[in-house]
Amino acid sequence: MRAVFLLFCILSCSISCVNPQKKDLDRVLELEAKLRQVEDVSSTKDLAKEVLQAYSSFLNAYPNSESNPEILFKSGEVLKGLGSYLKSAEFFNKVHTRFPESKLAPLALFQQADCFEALEQRLTAKNTYDEFIERYPTHPYVEQAKGMIQLLYFSDEELINQFQK
Repeated sequence: MRAVFLLFCILSCSISCVNPQKKDLDRVLELEAKLRQVEDVSSTKDLAKEVLQAYSSFLNAYPNSESNPEILFKSGEVLKGLGSYLKSAEFFNKVHTRFPESKLAPLALFQQADCFEALEQRLTAKNTYDEFIERYPTHPYVEQAKGMIQLLYFSDEELINQFQK
């Protein structure tokens, strides 16, 4: 009888002791899902800021989590959606420098170049696209990066003329 009671206590304890990291990650993913349902992030700045805060809290609480490259990347995406291009570029930079083996590293570098372009930092954007091409020569976005480099030097009027042809 004691063995059954002890087994019951152990099972109850293990069921109630949920991994806190998983619980926190689930909370982050739940908030993220709400944000994903909104078409325009800039129209729901409060929710976007709440998601960013949840990302930040998770990263601080679990600095060695295997989810961190994805959370950093998503932070960059949310910031980009809010028009915070410099901050966004910083997060994309963290992904490809801290986690160069991550599947998100190439895309993070490409997105970082796009942020610099949005900030009208053409030379920095060009150099970042060049780095992307050099580091990931077989990536499907290489041709797009080359095209983006060419477009960097067109004025708005020249771009309109190019697309009208």
